[in-house]
Amino acid sequence: MSKKAVAYVSDIVLGRTGEIISRAEQRKAILDHARENGIEILAWFEDEVWSEDVVTRPGIQKLLGYDQPFDVILVERVWALSRNTGVLQGFFAELSSRRLKIEAATTLWDCVSQMTRHYFAKGRSMKPVALPAATAEVVSSRPQIARPKQLQFLPLLRKV
Repeated sequence: MSKKAVAYVSDIVLGRTGEIISRAEQRKAILDHARENGIEILAWFEDEVWSEDVVTRPGIQKLLGYDQPFDVILVERVWALSRNTGVLQGFFAELSSRRLKIEAATTLWDCVSQMTRHYFAKGRSMKPVALPAATAEVVSSRPQIARPKQLQFLPLLRKV
């Protein structure tokens, strides 16, 4: 049995450069991911204009109102929804109450992407990561470097 999914895309504006990851690029990545993982996409939802308030977007409203059973919401990357963990946690709580998950076609290692993977991972809990004993010993055996009594910024201010 294959997983059933709905897909969501929204233009993603990259902050510093202003470049846009278009909905067409996202659709292609999602289709590739679905094909490689045996996921059947039942419906597509999209928003032309990105806004931080995820739940009020027309495409998200249609997605949440979709009445056919599905297992997962596919996005190219979580940034199509938001990069703000506070905003996402509220939205994810709503999805969890409906027994839905988010799955991203692109694996990124920023904090928001990792938080999303962790939030929807099966059988995982939030536990602090412990350092292996060997690593802890190496760190504790390093010599301590004394702090300078005064920081010298004047050389940085001089014009060359």
